[in-house]
Amino acid sequence: MDYYNQVNSALVDSLLIRASKMPQVEAKSQLLYSPAYRNFGYDEVVTDGGNYQTVVGVSQNILNRRELSNKFQAINIQRQTATNYSRISVAELKKIITGQYLASYTDYSDLAFNKSFLDLIYKENEITRQFVMSGLCKQTDYLSLQVETQSLEILVNQLKNQFEKDMRLLNQLCGLCDTGLYELNLPALEIKGTDQISKSPLFFQYLIDSLRIVNQKAAIDVKYRLKMNWFADAGFLTATPWNFYRHFGYSAGVSLSIPVYDGNQKEKEKQKLELAEKTRGSYQDHFMKQYYQQVKQLYDELESLRTLTVLLENQLITSEQLVNAFKGQLESGIIQMTEYINAIKNYRYINKNLSDNRIRIQQVINELNYLLTQ
Repeated sequence: MDYYNQVNSALVDSLLIRASKMPQVEAKSQLLYSPAYRNFGYDEVVTDGGNYQTVVGVSQNILNRRELSNKFQAINIQRQTATNYSRISVAELKKIITGQYLASYTDYSDLAFNKSFLDLIYKENEITRQFVMSGLCKQTDYLSLQVETQSLEILVNQLKNQFEKDMRLLNQLCGLCDTGLYELNLPALEIKGTDQISKSPLFFQYLIDSLRIVNQKAAIDVKYRLKMNWFADAGFLTATPWNFYRHFGYSAGVSLSIPVYDGNQKEKEKQKLELAEKTRGSYQDHFMKQYYQQVKQLYDELESLRTLTVLLENQLITSEQLVNAFKGQLESGIIQMTEYINAIKNYRYINKNLSDNRIRIQQVINELNYLLTQ
């Protein structure tokens, strides 16, 4: 809304400049009484004893086409700036909200996975307790499983608190007052846009700044050009108020202003703008180098993550097969509980890596889409 209002404000400024091109009309009235008697009072040769004036005047600047053109260009640059900042703000907001959603999904995914494992551990606790009572399992195995269960309960509680916290922040960013917790899905983000830097609003701002400096230079040249305006008035002007009706008249003229010398201020102002342009150009070059490096790094990371996803998926399948095999051996008394618990921990670790890897892919795409914004 702020940038939208700035754009509209620039349009109003443009209308104001157009209005200033028109003749300016004003009514003026002045009543001045200067008493003088004996050795007191102003010299009547100067004051005429008073001045009584009621006139309507009109004036208009002429030969100012370049000045007006420069002002219109300045307003157009102002409008482009507001529009471009609006595009950047929208892109940043989209990136932040998407990033926060992915953070919330990470919490939800970890919470859901560990809750499902906790339910499984609860069932294993009951089976193991029966084995201990039947003498098929050691008491220490049951206690080891209890310790693992308690650790998992603590983790689930921590993940639930973190999920609630991140969901509240997500709702705040979206302007929602909702405090509920919902099932989240991993978004399937797609890369949008191209790496043509000239289409990026992040880069376009440097071009706008360059136009602003050029406009400011032109404004300095306009400032030192000849200025001319015409003026006219009509009304009553007299030094004797009792017969003012006999002094109706009018006047007209032209004023001319030519700058001659100002201590070389013009050159100094242009030197400042030249330094500003060098600084702007340096920042622009740095941005271009960083931009292409970041885009390449993100594309390279995305390719590596997708390759790693395939490897982790295969590893997870093998780990799940191992857990199922150990479960059968545990129930048959072939292996100890610690081996089974280690297999479960390894499966959880691989699954966590796979989940984090998939989420990181979406995060990279989110960062790419921000840089590729058009």
